[in-house]
Amino acid sequence: MHIVTGAAGFIGSNMVAHLNKKGHTDIICVDTLTTSKVANITGLQFEDFIHPSELLDMNLDDATVWHLGANSSTSTNDWDDIYRSNVVYTREIVNNCRDVVFASSASVYGDNQDTREVSKNEAPKNMYAATKLICDNYIAQNMSNHNKYQSWRFFNVYGNRESHKLDDKMGSPYTNFIKQAKDRGMIEIFRNSNNVYRDFICVDDVVSIMYQTHEQCDHGFITNLGTGDNWSFQYWAELIAKHYGAEIEYIEVPEELRSIYQMYTRSNNTALLKRIGDYKFITPEEFVEANL
Repeated sequence: MHIVTGAAGFIGSNMVAHLNKKGHTDIICVDTLTTSKVANITGLQFEDFIHPSELLDMNLDDATVWHLGANSSTSTNDWDDIYRSNVVYTREIVNNCRDVVFASSASVYGDNQDTREVSKNEAPKNMYAATKLICDNYIAQNMSNHNKYQSWRFFNVYGNRESHKLDDKMGSPYTNFIKQAKDRGMIEIFRNSNNVYRDFICVDDVVSIMYQTHEQCDHGFITNLGTGDNWSFQYWAELIAKHYGAEIEYIEVPEELRSIYQMYTRSNNTALLKRIGDYKFITPEEFVEANL
């Protein structure tokens, strides 16, 4: 049985879709459904949809838990809330299941440009990143020959099924800029966005690599999941603006974001490529051409 947390969210719903593509329908979806997420589960095949609290009462001995749900706010100051949602809940899953695929985050590296998966490179800049690092440490301490815990440090994921994240201003540039271009004919980006580079990875690659690796690898690990390349926010704005004939407007970075804003991310894929071999990642331009 496959259990997917965050199943109505961005990466979770894409994971369910990929499992369906691979012939799996023995899926329990776990999430708190909202009106804006309903479209994400349309057309998906699964056995049941349950509240996150119900999962902790289930027997998980024979299940693979794709733990992709979390409080993903990078600006929260409510430690008790994000600790309960991200750390306590993850600990309960790990304690009760031997086969867990976990969504960690490259935000654990903070401003470090060296993103090898070693502790000296870890320097989270916000509470969300701190919870992911805490979970990774807990997973690492509980790895054994009897447990299959695979933790993926996602870089900047973009793609379809994330329109619900616009409500919280958490969408990727792909989704945010499309909405702005459609609604206003204008795309707002921060000044100096030509100097802000992120490793953007398509969600289609994310779910494919996670599934493929889980099928082929019988042991646990903590590994980056990015393309090993990066693109600027300016590049994304120009790419979407060109498609919609939109203008670009520059605004100041809000004061509350300045101390937590990552200026540069790029995945060190040494460990990843040892696991997946030669892999051709989808580029932003290829994805835009195929989907718009």
